[in-house]
Amino acid sequence: MENFTEKDIDVFCRAPFFKDLSRKIVCDLFAAGDIFTFPKNTFVSAIGDNYDTVLFVLSGLLRVSAGSSSGRRVTFLLVKTAEPYNLLGPYLYRSRILEAQTLEDTRCLGLGGKSYRDFVERHPVIVHNILRWIGMGLDSANSRLLDLMEKKVENRILRVLSTLYDKFGSPLLFTSQEISEIAGTTPETTLRTMGMLRQMAIISTRRGKIWIHDSAALKDTEFGSLNI
Repeated sequence: MENFTEKDIDVFCRAPFFKDLSRKIVCDLFAAGDIFTFPKNTFVSAIGDNYDTVLFVLSGLLRVSAGSSSGRRVTFLLVKTAEPYNLLGPYLYRSRILEAQTLEDTRCLGLGGKSYRDFVERHPVIVHNILRWIGMGLDSANSRLLDLMEKKVENRILRVLSTLYDKFGSPLLFTSQEISEIAGTTPETTLRTMGMLRQMAIISTRRGKIWIHDSAALKDTEFGSLNI
């Protein structure tokens, strides 16, 4: 099994999910889990799985999407370093319409369902952090629904670019296909919209990279903030 380092623990202690938690709790979390490594483009969990392992990303990036039987997929979450995936999985005991795929080589701390539930019972203070994280996710999901119902697709793309910029900075390492799946539209529409943004000098692009030059021009918080 690959080991974790003190630097990994330091990064977790400073991360938003672990706000106000002691270093001892973070160390106990590492002690309770195992280290998993996944190559790029690996499906960590698939639609229909009863997946009860909770993952915390140590390095790399996970894309979490919801899919339908028709094959359509909407990406609603990108899990980066020190962020969790599948916090509710150990409590649901059923299959889900979610899938998680690595966008690059990814290393995670993982706790199986029982280990995670036992950890939470031993450290009930973390429940506040879990509920806050899930609540932020629900607010973001509601915001996405309102966007899909009310906003023009071009505005949705701008909002996605703005949210990704806030989370990852510039340049954004995403393709037009990936932006489309997050915005809930087609690659053609995304390319057309990004072409307009290039003409306005708001962004510039090169294969697989997007530079944001005027982040204020992308802002739109009518329906609240997104948490991708």
